[in-house]
Amino acid sequence: MKTALITGASEGLGRCFATTLAKQHWRLILVARNEARLYELKSSLPNSNAHNVIKADLSDASAVENLSNTFGEQRIELLINNAGFSRFGQFKDQSLTDELTMLKVNCQALMMLSHAYLQHAQSGDAIINLSSVTAWLPTPVQPTYVATKAFIKAFSENLWQQGRKHGVYVQTLCPGPTRTEFINRAGNISKADLLNKLSGTPESVINLSLNALQKRKAPVVVPGASNKLTAILIRMLPRKWAIVMMGLVSDYGLSE
Repeated sequence: MKTALITGASEGLGRCFATTLAKQHWRLILVARNEARLYELKSSLPNSNAHNVIKADLSDASAVENLSNTFGEQRIELLINNAGFSRFGQFKDQSLTDELTMLKVNCQALMMLSHAYLQHAQSGDAIINLSSVTAWLPTPVQPTYVATKAFIKAFSENLWQQGRKHGVYVQTLCPGPTRTEFINRAGNISKADLLNKLSGTPESVINLSLNALQKRKAPVVVPGASNKLTAILIRMLPRKWAIVMMGLVSDYGLSE
């Protein structure tokens, strides 16, 4: 039985990864801050006794270091760096502490765990790092989040090339809007209902990611034809136009 470690496993895409992999007979190490939700998830999974729960705050570097020790203690064939969050609104109005915490969770923890995992990875092992279609798409309503996702994409693409030499696959998963708790947790959004209607399902994102994992070819996976088209078209615009256009979308009602 292969083992996968999933961060941010208590909800959203992380939870969907867990339920899908458990059905495929993976043993899971479920990581998040909310221990109660992790145990609720664990109990709902097939072969629940095979799975483990680790409570960890990924904004705490010492907690990430402790979690990294897991890679040397047991064989883990797949690392899914899913944990992350966003905040909608004007940057000047946000808590700077929250914005810096976002950098720690979205980027620092992902980098630390990837580095530790690759010290022990063997041929056939893999990492899935969660980026976003916003890695291409300027989104002024969430500037720090967009910057973290651009970092993850650039970082992970280069790890993909390095990993090829050793038989280790690194996938950058770049979903667009997805129907999870993520949108509501990011802040007050006046057009949340519209955004949810335009969003894909977690299951469609995870199925595409895991299919690409089996093929082990694509460094970047973008679920959904509309997201792929958006990523292509936005690069054809002058950057100033793209930023202004997305600013107008934000002003129209993504945030209040």
